[in-house]
Amino acid sequence: MEVYTTLQKREYSFSGQREFVQLVVVSFLAFAIPFVLPHPQILTGVLVNALLVFAALGMRGNSVLPVVLLPSVGAVANGLLFGPLTIFLVYLVPFIWIGNFLLVYGIKHFMEMGFWKAGAISSFIKAGAIFLPAYGLYAAGVIPEALLASMGALQIGTALGGIAAVGALKKIAGK
Repeated sequence: MEVYTTLQKREYSFSGQREFVQLVVVSFLAFAIPFVLPHPQILTGVLVNALLVFAALGMRGNSVLPVVLLPSVGAVANGLLFGPLTIFLVYLVPFIWIGNFLLVYGIKHFMEMGFWKAGAISSFIKAGAIFLPAYGLYAAGVIPEALLASMGALQIGTALGGIAAVGALKKIAGK
């Protein structure tokens, strides 16, 4: 029950039709950014993480799920259509989904500590949730070592970049 209560929290809110439009636009961007702009990965990652942070601050309940799930679907779809799809990404998708969810949930949960602390803590939780299973898959010989950096340090960097981008926008908007 606490998870549901936490997911209902948001810093700002829209109502009715605006909330639906927000859901559609943010979900579309969550899919489109990695589909259309797969490289450089750092830019794509910062943009996607900024959307996740935005979802954490302004969306409630299960509305966050498309934003959590669609970036990986966009990345896999890009690989299928335009190549090269690496099967290793498919192995990692469930852990990326979990990491994305933990970033959103963590921001909502730790927000009482302030935006920056909540973002930093949640970024490290996200990176750990992705890196540890990736390392396990590497140790088992399932994925190559080359993927570990993008599932660890890059995840922390892009999550913190997304936090910084949204923080800058909040500062500009005066919120």
